[in-house]
Amino acid sequence: MINKALRIGRIIISLTVFILLTAGLTVASAAIDPIAAWISRIQLLPAVATFSIGVFVVWLIITLVLGRVYCSSVCPIGLIQDASARLFHRQKIYRYRKPFSPLRHTVLAVTVVCLMTGLIAVPAFVDPYTLYLRFCSDCIVPVANALGSAHPASPPYDPLDTPLTRAMAGSALGIALTLMVMAVIILVSARSGRLICSTVCPVGTTLGFVSRFAIFQIDIDTDKCIQCRRCADVCKAECIDLNDHVVDGSRCVNCFDCINVCPNDAIHYTTRRKQLSIPLMQSVKNINSKTEATLDTAAPECDKASPPHENYLR
Repeated sequence: MINKALRIGRIIISLTVFILLTAGLTVASAAIDPIAAWISRIQLLPAVATFSIGVFVVWLIITLVLGRVYCSSVCPIGLIQDASARLFHRQKIYRYRKPFSPLRHTVLAVTVVCLMTGLIAVPAFVDPYTLYLRFCSDCIVPVANALGSAHPASPPYDPLDTPLTRAMAGSALGIALTLMVMAVIILVSARSGRLICSTVCPVGTTLGFVSRFAIFQIDIDTDKCIQCRRCADVCKAECIDLNDHVVDGSRCVNCFDCINVCPNDAIHYTTRRKQLSIPLMQSVKNINSKTEATLDTAAPECDKASPPHENYLR
């Protein structure tokens, strides 16, 4: 019951935030605009760009306690990835992938350097909130205008607004780039779930440094696990390693899909860590290599300890 409530609650929050933010970015409403502006101001990378240290620290604290709930509840691109995976990935299953750490760290480093040097155009196309803002202003607002809906003269909050990004907004090049990036996100999400979220997104990488130490994490009870792999099959972040019974907390976005499909109640969102020191299931290759290494090491010791056969004859 608790597992289902966590997942349903996450979906409701994510949909509510997405709808309010989209409405605030596309149509004028005295009731919605203040809420949409507040949602915009709590986005992580814009907060960093505008030196909103309070927002940044609050998200770090939330992530340290609950994990990467930002990615599964507040991020608009996160919902688009989940929807794409849901619509186009029905007949496929996910498998664990090792983290692409060099790529993750490189993208984050480039983003930080660009922010520090004023090259805002690059972060504008890798930050999920800013990318969605461009998509709304360049693609959805013209449609709303054609339908006769009023919209704000400018987005409620655009911290990465520069003369270059302003010139690109609404231009053929700007619209083409925005549509191309959104198309890539949808296609990759349809095939590999949250791969972009866990490899390219600088916000996800930043929060991942903290979420690996989160108090609440997804944990596998090795005494109950029957190795059915259902949790790994639905993990869009592809971060559940069932060989070692470990969930990569730096990539897990707390969608809570895995805890709802386990038939033996072996996986939980909890503060406890119940794992064996020796994994129950290992690949045959690893077991053979470890066994051979152990035998090779033990053989010389046995030769030294064992007396010659002549002693037994005497």
